[in-house]
Amino acid sequence: MLRGDYKAGTTRVGQAAMPRISSVKANQRKEPPKRLKIEHEAPTSFTDPEKNPYFDPALGTHRTAEPHARRAGKQFQFARPGRYIEQAEKLRNEAKMEQLKVEIAARAEAARLEDEVLDANAIKFSEPPAVEWWDAPFVPNGDAYLSGTMAPVESLITIYVQHPVPVEPPASILSMSSAPSKLMLTRKERKKVRRQKRIEMQREHREKVMLGLLPPDEPKLRMSNFMRIMANQSVPDPTKLEAEVRKQMQARLDKHEAENRARKLTKEQRAEKNESKVESEEQKGIVSAVFRVENLNHPQHRYKVSINAKQNHLTGVALVCPLLSVVVVEGPEKFVKAYKKLMLRRIDWVNSQVKLDAAASGSTGEEQPEIDCSQNSCHMIWQGVIEQRRFTQFRLRDCPTESYAKRFLSNAGCESYWQLAKQFDPSTAAVPSDLLV
Repeated sequence: MLRGDYKAGTTRVGQAAMPRISSVKANQRKEPPKRLKIEHEAPTSFTDPEKNPYFDPALGTHRTAEPHARRAGKQFQFARPGRYIEQAEKLRNEAKMEQLKVEIAARAEAARLEDEVLDANAIKFSEPPAVEWWDAPFVPNGDAYLSGTMAPVESLITIYVQHPVPVEPPASILSMSSAPSKLMLTRKERKKVRRQKRIEMQREHREKVMLGLLPPDEPKLRMSNFMRIMANQSVPDPTKLEAEVRKQMQARLDKHEAENRARKLTKEQRAEKNESKVESEEQKGIVSAVFRVENLNHPQHRYKVSINAKQNHLTGVALVCPLLSVVVVEGPEKFVKAYKKLMLRRIDWVNSQVKLDAAASGSTGEEQPEIDCSQNSCHMIWQGVIEQRRFTQFRLRDCPTESYAKRFLSNAGCESYWQLAKQFDPSTAAVPSDLLV
């Protein structure tokens, strides 16, 4: 019970009245304890290091017990966020680099094939000539290398400067309209330019009509607006007017279709246009790409690899062996890039149909053997620019042995492709940068 609630308002003789508020001990305000007050400062002998060897000047001479006069403690020095994580990552990267160096050295040692690489002693090197062909005009007797002197030939080295004959460029620099444009516009920008040109042509046509240079266009009548256009004119026969409107609409449609047919290319013109595109792309350079496929026995995979190479105007070969399969394609860079996306991205080498329909496969109802593609994969092992095509068309060949495949590639002058595919390690393969976009 609270003391203030006990018989509030009543007092005894000689006793003060109790307050009408809570008088719990916890709510009573306590006065701070009195601290000792130092009246005098420390004597001089106390601060003298010779007389008092235990005195520390850092503590000061004012001996007070107040909290603000005490020596301030050291603050926490927090580490920068991520500091120790960076140090750990640095140590891990160094350990990975050391491990990678060891693996590369072991792989290089394992790549030395005894029976595949030609022995250096089996190759006969020609002796260096007495005089190189570029020094022959300056060496009269052929013994200048031994004597150390070279006789100058006045007919070859003179004081005159030969200036090349100037050749006119194929297109004039001043006529920029005839020069090919190197600025490639996006689809949105092309539509904008076309729209602006159309608006400009319509504005010029209206101005010529206003000046009287051209007759005004006839109103474009449609079934939805001919009554509004003919509202100010008397129409004795609405049925005849409707027939005239339909006739105009049909005439406009026929004109549009006739213009489209006139612009449409024939089959021969379309083929010629495609050939010209292929030739223009080939003039930029021929690119060759080599792919390694673990298993190319599935009919779907064989068909896609072959038909897409022919459609992209690529030449090469697909060699199917029991150990591995190698696909070599060559052609313009644009078409090789599309074929590379097919091989590395579009074809699902693992989840393919195991069994084919009898109608699709052309069989007589016999069951097709199951083909395991769970461990199948495709990797591009090399790509580069070559001087000319080495194959005339794209072929798909089944090679029962490895020597048969190597002999076929050696006839085309690219036997190293098979050796490169055999030494390739799929576990260390990296994704091409142009396929990450």
